[in-house]
Amino acid sequence: MRLLLVEDHTDLATWVSKTLRHSGFAVDTVGRGDHALTSLLTQSYDLIILDLSLPGMDGLDVLRRLRSQEKTARLPVLVLTARS
Repeated sequence: MRLLLVEDHTDLATWVSKTLRHSGFAVDTVGRGDHALTSLLTQSYDLIILDLSLPGMDGLDVLRRLRSQEKTARLPVLVLTARS
């Protein structure tokens, strides 16, 4: 299963991606919302783990754009955030 982790906190992204890889997942990591969109338009993923507070483009805006594209409209998204 191929995952895209979108997280701007470097230490957290490293820990999460290492843990997922250890569990057998293929993980690509980006730290900006606009970079996430580029990755999603050029690569195929089975799941996105998405932070909401991102530089470049807010995570909710990324999610809105994902849902508006036919290729990614039904892609599962797990939101990982420190927002209340």
